Amino acid sequence: MAGSLKENLSVVLVEPRGSGNVGSVARAMMNTGLRSLVLVNPCRHMNNEALSMACNATDVLAGAEIHESVEDAIAESPVTFGATRRTGRLRYPILTLEEAAVEVFRFSKKNRVSILFGREDKGLKNEEIAMCDILFEIPSAPEYASFNLAQAVMIVCHTLYMKSQKELELESPRDASIVAAPRADIEGMYVHLEETLKELEYGEQGGEHILRAIMRSFHRLLGRTALMDKEVNMIRGILNQVSTRIIKK
Repeated sequence: MAGSLKENLSVVLVEPRGSGNVGSVARAMMNTGLRSLVLVNPCRHMNNEALSMACNATDVLAGAEIHESVEDAIAESPVTFGATRRTGRLRYPILTLEEAAVEVFRFSKKNRVSILFGREDKGLKNEEIAMCDILFEIPSAPEYASFNLAQAVMIVCHTLYMKSQKELELESPRDASIVAAPRADIEGMYVHLEETLKELEYGEQGGEHILRAIMRSFHRLLGRTALMDKEVNMIRGILNQVSTRIIKK
């Protein structure tokens, strides 16, 4: 596993209910060279079942970060990926796993990256999907598309592991230059953008639903680029000019 993935990539399990699944995830991570496991409101993850399934990956299990919310879990990650098997107007665009793996590999060279996996029975909620910059799906037979949580993590981790074996083929001059702005700064930019759109009364006729849809689209569009500090500042500067010269004129 490439050093940047091991150091910068976190696997985030959102409210896992099965301790055996958590232990199996730790083992899958150990198998593929990953170490950073993050749990959001988990079940008891250090019981005998979890330890048994983790086998020799008990260090990964014991070292897991615990958070009460997804926001806290991804606070240090400028770029967040979300695994989903469901599609719809709130869940687009969705990359293939192969496409997402290339992006994970690229962004993790200089940035903290999180991959979110949802609950065993319900996956990620819409409000959690909204926090993700990039969505992806794992290919499967359409008649039974749902993977077990630990299986899904294993497939993703192994795909990343295989990509890491071809690190030199994936290198490009642009890869080394992307250092994303902190998530807090990016979220502040989105708040600023939404406030400006409201001042412009953009989408007002469609109500709050239209504004939320517009903001989701901006989040997906800009999230896929991993905005740098200077780009965040540039966008906020433009918004300030719009507010000063047009709205308050």
